[in-house]
Amino acid sequence: MTVTTKTLAEGIADRLADTCVGRIFGIPGGGSSLDLIDAAAARGIDFVLTRTETAAALMAAVTGELTGTPGVALAGIGPGAASIVNGVAYAQLERSPLILFTDGPASSQHQAFDQNALFRPVTKAQGRLRPATGLADLAVGIQATLTPPFGPVQFNLSAEDAVAPVSDPADGEARPPRPPPAVEIPPDAVELLHNARRPVVIGGLEARYGRNPAALRRLAEALACPVFLTYKAKGVIADSSPWLVGLFTGAEAEAESLDRADLILCFGLDPVEIIPRPWRYRAAVLDLRLCPEPVLPMEPAGRIIGDLSSIADELIGLVERSEWSVAEVAALRRGMRDRLALDGVGHTAQSVAETVCAGAPRGCRATIDSGAHMFSVMSCWQAEAPYGVLKSNGLSTMGYALPAAIASALAEPDRRTVAITGDGGLMMCLGEMATAIERGCRVTVVVLNDAALSLIDIKQQRQQRQSRGVRYPCVDFAAAARALGCPAWRVAAEDSLEPVLAEAFAIDGPALIDIVTDPSGYGDQLVNLRG
Repeated sequence: MTVTTKTLAEGIADRLADTCVGRIFGIPGGGSSLDLIDAAAARGIDFVLTRTETAAALMAAVTGELTGTPGVALAGIGPGAASIVNGVAYAQLERSPLILFTDGPASSQHQAFDQNALFRPVTKAQGRLRPATGLADLAVGIQATLTPPFGPVQFNLSAEDAVAPVSDPADGEARPPRPPPAVEIPPDAVELLHNARRPVVIGGLEARYGRNPAALRRLAEALACPVFLTYKAKGVIADSSPWLVGLFTGAEAEAESLDRADLILCFGLDPVEIIPRPWRYRAAVLDLRLCPEPVLPMEPAGRIIGDLSSIADELIGLVERSEWSVAEVAALRRGMRDRLALDGVGHTAQSVAETVCAGAPRGCRATIDSGAHMFSVMSCWQAEAPYGVLKSNGLSTMGYALPAAIASALAEPDRRTVAITGDGGLMMCLGEMATAIERGCRVTVVVLNDAALSLIDIKQQRQQRQSRGVRYPCVDFAAAARALGCPAWRVAAEDSLEPVLAEAFAIDGPALIDIVTDPSGYGDQLVNLRG
């Protein structure tokens, strides 16, 4: 064993480099964050200055999802730590591996509050890194964030502790991960499978990991049955598959298919992905999960917890081809699409989504913001592999699409990303256009501009309330983007989108298209989807 002496900040940077961390996102304060940035730079870890702390955490969390390596963010003491909470909550509810370093704690009453307590509800672990135990505590935190269900950890680090010397024992090469334990299929699961003639599979966010996408595809082919995917799992089964019916949220739109089922196999479904209402489907449920917590909102008839790829391989030997026909599944898929039909004048979310999908370069990834437009866009976008489209689902935060697109562009710089957002979502993170410009990100931002928080407006209407607090003057986002130094276009209701889209996609860097859209069809669409 060898022992080297370095500062705590340098030891932290070593641990991050050993974990294959490539960049840190954030806005530095005047404390330990400066030492971390310097130590990380010396080890080849890039620092990305964002314009808001929330965007920093979102970018770091999305980086963790795309790379399988913990995303890393930092924030200053007090207001910086408080401002980053929304992005950390995203990582907690979307199961994203994330490490957050916050300056502090404060040494006086100025900017002083219990930062560990602030993050306790939205992190898997919290702590303070000190010279005597900091590197060991960080190792435990890295292990925690990479243990399913994945999620964030938060550490305070004071400026004094960051520059204090530490002894770093080097134990040689890291131990290889243990192979997953053997999976035993319980008798009740075997009976459910043998009795099922019309099963339906629902793939959730755990289906994205490692070998799981291929395993789910093999299982679906063996069953030859309808498949639904959650927003997070979109692309695990290619949109071109004849067995894919559509997206699952636990609402009215899926009922026609699931009411015909005699068994529902939930493959990696996380309860955070389901809208909060009672489980309405009558068929028995077989719950296949990587980890037992949190539990689904129904009592399954059978449950198998463990490595999903191994579970799928065991089940394939037990199942028979279902009684579903390709034609019947195709009819169900058409029915789902009919429910999503969106009327309007000029440009609508559906027409824009269809045009963007048709004009996007091959392999383009989409990031989708929350809002009324998301239903059409998520349905239209064709994902042929996991992470082909990214959306906030568990938290469903606005202001997500642009930071997520920047993270995508930095993680895979040769891949074009299109961020599709509403005006409300972009207003929350417009400053991050400057981040995209500074970094030369290949991001095309498409803004559906209807000068309203349309999804909330619909809810007011359904409750027969007067429209209040959801409408505002129309913003010229193209002018704002140009002021930041970004090529941009404004597309009016009577203008053609196709030529503008072609110009934007041809730019080797960021671009923005501001499209005036008609929101009048959103209300009927929401009723068709959710009842």
